[in-house]
This record gives sequence, structure tokens and C-alpha cells, in this order.
Amino acid sequence: MSDDRAISEMRNLGPAIERDLAAVGIIVAQQVIDLGAEETFLRMLLGRKKEGRSGNACNAAYLYALYGAIHDVDWLEVPEVVKDGFKKFTADLRESGQFK
Repeated sequence: MSDDRAISEMRNLGPAIERDLAAVGIIVAQQVIDLGAEETFLRMLLGRKKEGRSGNACNAAYLYALYGAIHDVDWLEVPEVVKDGFKKFTADLRESGQFK
């Protein structure tokens, strides 16, 4: 069964991230679920960069929100071990110089 909800209908996600994801062809919840938090986030960042928009979105809070949306938990309740992995992932992305 496919989850055809709009992105903004998922927990933790609203119209701003829905617009960012739509710009890269991610328009329904199932796509976020299938891609996972990290790949969805990376595609969002690459889309923002392609449009000449700020890379300031390269922070772990977006990953917490995406993870929470996928697992239907509040972003504040994401397990610490998962948060630590997301913090490292975003730090590595920033350190790469790809997203400033």
C-alpha cells in the first residue's frame, strides 16, 4: 500500500519543506519513506543549491523532522543515538564544503 499523503500532512513537516522537496520531485509521503531521512535531506540540499538558495539548511534538525515523519514520532523524541548519527552526517556534509 502506498502512502499518497502530501508531505505537509506528515508529522513534523510543513509547507516550507514540502516546497523544497517538490522542487526535486518528492511530492508524496511514500517517496520520503522509501528514500529515508538522509537521502531525502541530501536531495533537498542539492535542490536548494541548484536554485542558488542558502545551504544554511544543512543542519541535523531537518533530519530529526524527516526521521520523525517517517517513524511517526515527534522530532524531539528521536533517539539520541540516531540524533548523533545525523549530527555527524551534517557535520561531514558541511566540512566537505559542498553546503555553506
